[in-house]
Amino acid sequence: MSMNDSRPEPRHVRPAQVMAAVSCGLRVFADTAPLSLLYAGGFAVFGVGLVSLLAVVGLAPMALPLVGGFLIVAPALLAGFFAMSAALRNGRKPTWRDVGAGFLRSPPALWGLVLVCLFLFVIWMTDAGILYSFMLGRSYTGWKMLFPFSAELLRFHLGAIVAGGLFAVIAFCITAYAVPLLIERRTSLVVAVSASVRAIFRSFPANLTWSLVLGGTIIVSIIVPLLLTVTLPVTAFATECLYRTVFPDDSA
Repeated sequence: MSMNDSRPEPRHVRPAQVMAAVSCGLRVFADTAPLSLLYAGGFAVFGVGLVSLLAVVGLAPMALPLVGGFLIVAPALLAGFFAMSAALRNGRKPTWRDVGAGFLRSPPALWGLVLVCLFLFVIWMTDAGILYSFMLGRSYTGWKMLFPFSAELLRFHLGAIVAGGLFAVIAFCITAYAVPLLIERRTSLVVAVSASVRAIFRSFPANLTWSLVLGGTIIVSIIVPLLLTVTLPVTAFATECLYRTVFPDDSA
């Protein structure tokens, strides 16, 4: 599908359709389980390594902002998952070649949007680091220091949520549907971002539900890190299912 400047109009969706998209994501995950687990497992292991490093060097409380910020940059991984589901629709089992081709076929506009997300992520972590130096200012080692079990750690994490919440909202609004639109080359970067924002506010209750599902999933994955090998592909495939409900391709 070639890139064009058409203006896709989002359809209104209800919270029930969000849950239907989650069920759809589970079904696609079941059909792609071996490859999905390996693909997501690489990122899960990398994440556990980063969190472990923070716990060892005395910056354990920074792990939660780091993992929370993952939501900002996670849309970059969708190209691989979209390629898997495309292979299924073509009647074959997806392979690593499909995943690689999914990234290679992605338009430059997608990577421009990913760079914007990386910029927001850097700002998020910089703000969290400044809060850490002012509110904590000392070494916290060990895995138990990841979680707000004390009043001072709770204040830090609440401050980080307030400071980073705006960036998370911005990232969600501009990427939730723009990334899938760009992956499938249905429109240009500016039009895709505009369409994504319109879709968010046209079906605000449904998209609020979806954002809470994503946030809750990430929190659970923090508590049990290797769950990310399952939760990441399920939410990625659910994202595609919801996208196709909001922006059906009538020309397909």
